[in-house]
Amino acid sequence: MGILLIPLIFILFLIHSKVKFLKLREGSKKLLATVVEYRKERGPMRNDYTLLNYPYVRISTEDLYYVKQKLKYANNWDRPFEIGQEVEVFWCGSDLLYWNAYETTFFKYLPSKWSFWR
Repeated sequence: MGILLIPLIFILFLIHSKVKFLKLREGSKKLLATVVEYRKERGPMRNDYTLLNYPYVRISTEDLYYVKQKLKYANNWDRPFEIGQEVEVFWCGSDLLYWNAYETTFFKYLPSKWSFWR
């Protein structure tokens, strides 16, 4: 019984994370940014600080200014975007987040709201 409970709790946690992310994204403005470089930076992962590939993007504003900002979408295996690729992002406080973060890999198969049983 306990062996089935652990995967169920894990899946519920992933659903909760996706629902929370989509609520954060709901009231935000979608921006278009261009990936300009990657930097290896320390990021917390399982109580260990490991080096992660953080993409840095350039955002064009209406005033023709360019803002270079770290995108909080890191990966330690590979680089999820190509240099020069345009990605959709949004601001959440002082963090720049990837708009489609939960619409890739296995996350796209998780329900996007808690009322999925109806």
